[in-house]
Amino acid sequence: MSAATLVPTTLEGWAKAYPFLPGLVFAAVCLLILLLVALPRIASWRRGKGRPVLDPIQVEELLLGSGVLVVDLREPEAFRAGHIRGSLHVPFRELASRFEHPDPTARRALVLVDDTDELSHRAFDQLTARGFNWVYVMRGGMRAWRRASRPIAK
Repeated sequence: MSAATLVPTTLEGWAKAYPFLPGLVFAAVCLLILLLVALPRIASWRRGKGRPVLDPIQVEELLLGSGVLVVDLREPEAFRAGHIRGSLHVPFRELASRFEHPDPTARRALVLVDDTDELSHRAFDQLTARGFNWVYVMRGGMRAWRRASRPIAK
């Protein structure tokens, strides 16, 4: 028997020779889709590991009281397109000049928000290095806020 006769040449031949192949292809496609969906959340989880992070629902609950100030770090166009009601717009590039030193009389926590939470973690490092306490990052940023169907102001 030659090697050419061992390789199926038709679809029916492949189905008889490898009956498990469609299931493997389906499983591989499902794993790929799962990875693509979960990858942004995994990245956000890794950035926030060991840091004070809040979910959108927790941020909304804090906003019901007066103990939190949401600082939106996005560019002006993104902020105007939709933001969390009552948030302070401070583009990331202006953060160092607007938050030079903590105010000792301030009693409100800061929640940093951007589109994905990547800039928020960088801003967290800057603010804590300057002595700010009570700084939090909203996990997933505005994308997570929208996914959670939370209200957006324009």
